[in-house]
Amino acid sequence: MTAAAHDWLDMRLPVDDEARRHALPLLDKAAARLIGPVTVIDIGAGTGNSALWFDRHLRPRLDGREINWVLLDADADSLGVASRALPEATTVTAPITSLPDVAAEHLRGESASGHLLVTCSAVCDVLTPADVDVVAQTLHRFGGMGLFLLSITDEWSLSPVDPRDEAIGSAFAAHQQREGRLGAEGGAAMAAAGRRIGAEVTSSASPWQLDAPDDSEFISRFLMERVEAAVEEAPGLRDAADEWLSVRLEQAKVDLSVVVDHLDVFIDAGRRG
Repeated sequence: MTAAAHDWLDMRLPVDDEARRHALPLLDKAAARLIGPVTVIDIGAGTGNSALWFDRHLRPRLDGREINWVLLDADADSLGVASRALPEATTVTAPITSLPDVAAEHLRGESASGHLLVTCSAVCDVLTPADVDVVAQTLHRFGGMGLFLLSITDEWSLSPVDPRDEAIGSAFAAHQQREGRLGAEGGAAMAAAGRRIGAEVTSSASPWQLDAPDDSEFISRFLMERVEAAVEEAPGLRDAADEWLSVRLEQAKVDLSVVVDHLDVFIDAGRRG
């Protein structure tokens, strides 16, 4: 996994939070099934924005029961920020593949269903197939649950439409799958892994819905980030992408609408699908 820029994570926080509202029914389902004191491991925790959202919405649903937070990320600098945001959490600087050992250390033996909840937001796209298998096998071993939010798909739409949208989107999607990462297939891969272990799996959508001029600053940053990745993947797109971006940035000041689809996945390894 590679760490995202902290300012970009902060900028997208209100947009992510708005999209995460769509996941509240999945969170309700998880909270209703959790038993006793709960260990929550947020994978790819970054600067803690995901864990803070989960903590804020889990606590009132757990009626005062104990929550033991573990923040897992390979980037120590990000976890340093996260530890200040959620000081009661334990931070672990390690790759996703360490999840089974981390879970074993923080759980009281082989726990019954519901004691372990693995969470993340906007992380599945940067995982590899091996990472996903590790997560699924950890849930299977401990009879735990997983709630994986905001996994980007390859579906996005802009209004008004531009004939260059598809080429930019395709190049970006290919860039997201560099170095064996799952990219836009990450959420679906996590759901499939849950089914392979015989777990109950539920999915739902959580789109970003952006409209200029209210969201102009965020739309502009989002488009610039996407073009940078697309051109890195397909350098031959440079001229067309620069022209496209120039047009889109002007539209972003006035009337551009952008919808970016995401997939949320809930896995309950204590129940068979």
